[in-house]
Amino acid sequence: MEVMSRKTYIETGKSSPKLFMTADQLSEYEGMSGAHYRSIIREIEKQIKEGRYPETAIGGSPRSVNYYVYRDYMTNRRRLRNRNLKKTVKPFNPAEIAQICPLVREVVVMG
Repeated sequence: MEVMSRKTYIETGKSSPKLFMTADQLSEYEGMSGAHYRSIIREIEKQIKEGRYPETAIGGSPRSVNYYVYRDYMTNRRRLRNRNLKKTVKPFNPAEIAQICPLVREVVVMG
């Protein structure tokens, strides 16, 4: 399978990333198998239980993951899986990810 840049991918008429994406949508967008993304979602669920991400990071049925949480997890995955390196990871900040993410330009946090 040919890997396309995100710009080319969107220009081809295929779906662009959404705020919540299922494993199949991530597979279509990122290019790896759906099974890979299902395992990533399970790893993110463990991180939710440990308190890194909010409970709302995983959606209902079909099971989907917040794209900002997914991007943050993939960036820090190696360090989050290591007990000692986990201490060096900066806290999750969706506004920081929104600055570079193609989905939304600004995140509004309601208190």
